[in-house]
Amino acid sequence: MRVLFTYMGAPTEPDEIEDFIFRFLYDVRHHIGLDVPGAKAIIRGIAKVRARQVREHYAAIGGRSPLVDYMMEIANAVSEKTGHEIRLGMCYSKPLLEELNWDFDLVFPLYHVYSSSTTERCLVKIRQLFGEKPYIKEWWGNEKFIQWVQRNIENGLKESGFEEPYIILSVHSLPRKVIDGGDPYERSHRELAERVMKAFDLPWEMAFQSRFGRGEWLGPAVPEVLERLESEGINEVLVYPLSFLVENVETLYELDVEYREVAEGLGLKYYRAKLNHRDPLLSEAIAEVILNAGNEN
Repeated sequence: MRVLFTYMGAPTEPDEIEDFIFRFLYDVRHHIGLDVPGAKAIIRGIAKVRARQVREHYAAIGGRSPLVDYMMEIANAVSEKTGHEIRLGMCYSKPLLEELNWDFDLVFPLYHVYSSSTTERCLVKIRQLFGEKPYIKEWWGNEKFIQWVQRNIENGLKESGFEEPYIILSVHSLPRKVIDGGDPYERSHRELAERVMKAFDLPWEMAFQSRFGRGEWLGPAVPEVLERLESEGINEVLVYPLSFLVENVETLYELDVEYREVAEGLGLKYYRAKLNHRDPLLSEAIAEVILNAGNEN
């Protein structure tokens, strides 16, 4: 079986940032009020401005995002376990779906929790380019995946040296209107969080990161929670990025630089648990989901 791993993508190098932002905004122009005459020129201008800001984030983490490289590592590990040929195709960054000259049997989104804003956008793009294909909608309920998350948190607790930590499970935010429209994203993450945290006798909550744009977004934001915890007398905070599989700009900059500065400014001890995508539990979880899908078909 040939399996396509897909994701919206991420620029690897700073020179790719502007084109990534342009591709994304142009693709969703109907939804953001930019489907107007001269849309390409308008969106290109927006992308140039936004890219200048994002380049600063890349500079702060060494000038490169590892997301695509790490996802390729996952693909190779799962291929070894399943014997299936697996390739990676992104919506808005290299390797681009539209440049993929390959016939595949199954689509596996590297979003473990489904959302119309992420998973479905990838599936729409694939339908436009390749027609209807069988796909995995979401896979966060796989027991090995839950164990992988728990192990990452356990490792973070050991590495932090904290004695009485408060755990924040950080989730990428979405506009509230998406959830109000029936998207299961928030509910699924809360169910995942509950299952993960059964293994720990520690106080915890879910908070949100990566908000951008206007309107109401899912909250509370991580910085808001940090401020509240400080006012409640909490001293130690461990953050884990529940909605991600691999390290990226939103973990390496937003959580490790921006939010750390907030926490330290409040006098909090702060540690961010790492995403160990090389832990065999993750590739075993994905392989199990794919093999079960193959048996069903």
